[in-house]
Amino acid sequence: MEKWLPKLNNQETVAMALFARFPSEMAYSHHVIQIAKGFAKNNCKVNIYYPKTYNKNTLSETPEEYYGKLSNINFVEIENVDITSFKIYEILPNLLKKIFYSLNTFIWSRKLKNNSNENLIWSTNPNILAISKKYFGNVVYEKHGQARYIQKLSISILKKSNNVLMVGVTEFATNELSVNFDNTLYLPNGVDNNIFLRKETNLSINNITVGYIGMLETYGVDKGVLNSIIEIDKISTEASLNVEVIGGPENKLDELREFIKTTNSDKNYIIKSIIPHEKVPDTLNNFDIGIVPYPSDTHMNRYASPMKIFEMAACGVPILASDIESHKELEKFKLGIIYFKNGNFSDFSSKLQELILDEKLRDKLSKLSLNNIDNLSWEKRMKTILTSARSSTG
Repeated sequence: MEKWLPKLNNQETVAMALFARFPSEMAYSHHVIQIAKGFAKNNCKVNIYYPKTYNKNTLSETPEEYYGKLSNINFVEIENVDITSFKIYEILPNLLKKIFYSLNTFIWSRKLKNNSNENLIWSTNPNILAISKKYFGNVVYEKHGQARYIQKLSISILKKSNNVLMVGVTEFATNELSVNFDNTLYLPNGVDNNIFLRKETNLSINNITVGYIGMLETYGVDKGVLNSIIEIDKISTEASLNVEVIGGPENKLDELREFIKTTNSDKNYIIKSIIPHEKVPDTLNNFDIGIVPYPSDTHMNRYASPMKIFEMAACGVPILASDIESHKELEKFKLGIIYFKNGNFSDFSSKLQELILDEKLRDKLSKLSLNNIDNLSWEKRMKTILTSARSSTG
């Protein structure tokens, strides 16, 4: 085995750098914490570097207050000129916003160079790594979205370095990274299976809870939850049907509430705003069926590896998901997922009714997930990254 990166010390220290509002109620923020915990479980100390923000969306809590005290994880706020807080920024054309935001990222990234105790730096932002890569022995870039303009340039710069490992969370993202670059891994997202686990089995056709949890839109693209609810409302079944939706933003929840007001449904609807991440496992354990109805949007289809699928699977929840590429590629991991044709909510309704009526099918899907989800733990995922960051396979 040919070694291409310096071997890390027994007591490893990892830097995680993100140029985003932090802490945040958004999924990315929780994702960062799960990655950090995965590193920590592999005998790493973790420093999470994040920019100081003071725009209207900045939360008042510190990361320590928001996420609690986490073993071997340290939060480091780095001074930053938050251009997103300026009124003139809000009225700029989108292209100019992206250019100025990228320039601000480069400026901020230079402040990471004085932190010399870390062995490895991890980020989903290639601009950060393009600047800071020379200050760290090992560099890990994870691609979680479509790279455009300046980010494409940053990725090309990273590909010229011999201390970089690239990780794609979907097959499409991995294939993009692999062009003219060998040191690339395909690793979907994972799950903390110490927190997300099945607490009890409740198989019934008399009282069924169909649930969705997560944001109802991403980058302004609707995730199909309202269309799902409209179809569920039409379902005629002898079973008592509960429908629970937890997420945000609030205006999307209001759309659901407005629709529910117009129906004479016998369904029991529960619509809630975002809940703390530590309460998600208990909520998922109340679901008999979990839905992930994402559309074939470019980001979700090619670059999204939905954490909620893995979290539902870890709790033994049978999953009904759209057949977009990023969902279908999970078949190889043998999770308990039934797929419907994305955008075809008649097919969604048909598959959902089958799951409602067939408790044996739900039991089969639940056991399938529980038997295979350990292979997708965050701890194992980050161990693979650490191992690959020490050597290539030649």
